[in-house]
This record gives sequence, structure tokens and C-alpha cells, in this order.
Amino acid sequence: MLNRSLTMLMLLAALCAGAAAQDSQGSQAKGGPQAGQQWTQDGQSGAALPEMVVEAQNRVRQTIEKSDFALTLDAATVDSLHTAMDELALALSPVSGLQPHLNNLEPLRSEQPPHLWLPEFPAVPVATFYLEEPEGHQIQQWQLTITDFRGSPCRTYTGSDKPPRMLQWDGRTDQGQIMQVGYPYSYVLTTTDKGTNTYNHAGESFRLPALDYRRQGDRILEIAGGELFLRRESALTARGSDWLVRAADEIRRHPYSPVRVVATAETLALAERRAELVAFHLADSMILPRGQIETESVQKPDLRAELDGFVAVVIEHAD
Repeated sequence: MLNRSLTMLMLLAALCAGAAAQDSQGSQAKGGPQAGQQWTQDGQSGAALPEMVVEAQNRVRQTIEKSDFALTLDAATVDSLHTAMDELALALSPVSGLQPHLNNLEPLRSEQPPHLWLPEFPAVPVATFYLEEPEGHQIQQWQLTITDFRGSPCRTYTGSDKPPRMLQWDGRTDQGQIMQVGYPYSYVLTTTDKGTNTYNHAGESFRLPALDYRRQGDRILEIAGGELFLRRESALTARGSDWLVRAADEIRRHPYSPVRVVATAETLALAERRAELVAFHLADSMILPRGQIETESVQKPDLRAELDGFVAVVIEHAD
């Protein structure tokens, strides 16, 4: 019985020794530290494991869907410039109105700074009258009459009782026509008191060298011929060049509006030469092809010689 117990103990010891030897060999085969080696600690070099580099590729995919932009164009509607859709259409492809063919217009916008040192175009109201009641008079009726260069009444304001302290003239006649630049105008204030006494107060004459006004959606920059040219010639003066530079500044405020130059003179030939000269000057200032600016010539034989006609730069569809 004792011998059998000793035999079992010896067998267990042998099995334990064999298992320990197998574990040691397995550690060395798996890359564990060899004899005399130790595992490295954090921050130390000489690791038992070889250096490894892990590479990866980003496979993120982003899809962008663009919606279709469909725009139905109608020449008559686009030419009106009355709706937001018209403005959007012209922003994509500006067109010139009232022509046999719809020609693409190059944008007139420019980075050139405005010439603020040059005089601005006079605008509405063209004149302001300050009416004062004569001291000691009890006004029953009053009338302000604006006369043209012939002395003929062109605009009349009337009222009863006291006249207004201030009255502004929009530059239009009683028939709705715009005043003419370069022409002299005057005015007379007539008052009648309760004693039926009538008093006339004549004012000083005045004239406008240029005028900026609106007509049926167009913006008109009108300049007197005496301001632009030498007398009865088509040569541009220094002052005239300044007016056209200022006109170009205003045209740039409407980059997609067609531009037309209308020259009026005593002879048709003179009107044609002046219209062409102004068109070339504006096209050169805005770096545009000459064909982008239309011209029109008007003969008006009854012009007074000293007034020498006028030129209108029409910015179409400005409103």
C-alpha cells in the first residue's frame, strides 16, 4: 500500500515538470522574451515585438443632387421688365428690346469708381418757389405762372386765400410735356386781395443745363447742346466730356438696360454726327462694342440758334 502511494506521487511530479517545460517552449515560440530578456515598460525602447504600421483608406462617399432649372422665356414679357421672372431671365441672358432680333447685351457694370467731383444731373423737382404774402394785404386769390422762352405760359398754379409758403415744380407743362434743357424759363406771381387789387411780382429767369427724369419706365439723361458741343458743330467740349462721363456713371446703375442716344439739331446731318459721337464716347467709357448703343437723329428747324439743340441719353426699362 505504501509503495503504491509513492508511485502515484512520483507520477504526479513528473507530469508537473513536463507541463512547465512545455509552457516555457510555447512562450519562446510565440515571440516572448528569450533567456535573459525582459518585457519593456512604457517609454522604453527595445521592444520584443517588431514595429508595425497600420494603413487604411477612407471610403466615405458624398452624393450631391442638383435640381433642374427650367425657365420659359417669352420675348414680349421679358422685354417689359415688370416681373421678378423677367429680371431673373435678364440676369441669365440680357436682351435688347424692340429690335428685329434679341441681341445679347454685355453687362455694363464696371468697377470704375463714380466721378463724384463732377456736377450731378438736376432732377425733379426742377425748381422750388417760396411764396410770401405781401405785408398788410389780405389775399383772396393767387396765381403762379411759369413762362417759356417765348413768354408763353407753360405751367399755371392757382389757389384761394393765402398762397403756400413753398411750391415745387416737377418740370412739366400743363399738357404733361417735360421742360426743355438749355431754354430760359421765368415766372410771375399774381395776387388779388379782398379789395380786388391785383399785384404782379415778376421773377428772374432760369435755365437748366441738363435734366434727369423718367418717362414710361425709361430714365432720360438730357443735356443741352450748348453744354456738349462747339456752336453748330459736332466737336465735344471739355465740359461736354464731363457731362458724358457723368452720364456713363448713371448708366452703370442699370447694367442690363439697353441704351439709346437721341440727338436733336437744326439739321439732320448735324444731329446724326452728334448722336454718333456721343454713342462712341459712351461705348468707349464703358468698354462696350459700339453696336450696343443705338442712335436716333431728330431735325428741329425751329430751334433758337443760341440754344444749339440737345442730346438725350435714354436708359430703357430703368424702373
